[in-house]
Amino acid sequence: MGKLISDESGIEATRDLRKYLGMPVLQKRINKDTFREVLEKVSSRLAGGKSQILSFAGRITLKKAVLSSIPVHTMSSIMLPQSTLASLDKTSRAFLWGDTNEKRRQHLLAWDNVCLPKENGGLGIRKAQNMNIALIAKLSWRVIHEEKALWARVMRSKYKVKEIRDDAWLKTKGNWSSTWRSVLKGMRNIVIPGLSWVVGSGRSVRFWKDKWLMGTPLIDLRIADIPDDLSEAKVSDLWQNGVGWMMHQIAPYISDSIRLRLGAIVVDEITGAKDRMAWGHTQNGEFSAKSAHSFFT
Repeated sequence: MGKLISDESGIEATRDLRKYLGMPVLQKRINKDTFREVLEKVSSRLAGGKSQILSFAGRITLKKAVLSSIPVHTMSSIMLPQSTLASLDKTSRAFLWGDTNEKRRQHLLAWDNVCLPKENGGLGIRKAQNMNIALIAKLSWRVIHEEKALWARVMRSKYKVKEIRDDAWLKTKGNWSSTWRSVLKGMRNIVIPGLSWVVGSGRSVRFWKDKWLMGTPLIDLRIADIPDDLSEAKVSDLWQNGVGWMMHQIAPYISDSIRLRLGAIVVDEITGAKDRMAWGHTQNGEFSAKSAHSFFT
């Protein structure tokens, strides 16, 4: 049938769908050859004897520039195969220490230590896998926040995305696309663990089990066991309009320092302000790949 259509239309049949917007159109299982071009581009930029003519500081600068440009578009769309990520790190290590095809130089520091932040004694170089998942997490964040964007609406409808606390839709299924699998990985590993809440009316935020007052759920900071019926309370359940917090129900389970911090919070039940999700690792609550990488590593 395919040959017949091709003959009648004069359009050549092909199994190679090439690229769209810089990404390969995936019609088969991803393997180490799918993103070979990314690895080849990085290798070519770091080749040509540059490691021999540049100082160590120069090699670090060039390596960071190449890894923060060439693979970023692809890494922002899908998780690359482990073999590709490992090859990117291998290429980076070889360039950093001045390896050549003829001679491998001694690597003076373990790669894990090289990739530590500068304030922790490392060189601030990012591992390919950590960089990939941080960039993917930004796509995961957009899926749950860009409610009016057509692409996000399609994704949420197709994969039956539900409330963020319902983990049923976060379980990977065999027939899901590689892109959605990548989105879920960013969601599970970074977005959900790093999520916090900004309280408005307090009707959808769980007082004890959500992160909203501290960087940790209050149930993890309790000083006594919380009754089951109280542990599921929403923020609004423990706030009395015109009076304030119902401290007789809260104080037995929290420390004095948390109680003082809680006293500075006012629940808005007048204007009907909505509770909203925020990224807990930036000052303004906006998600960024840089903060996601710092959080994940």
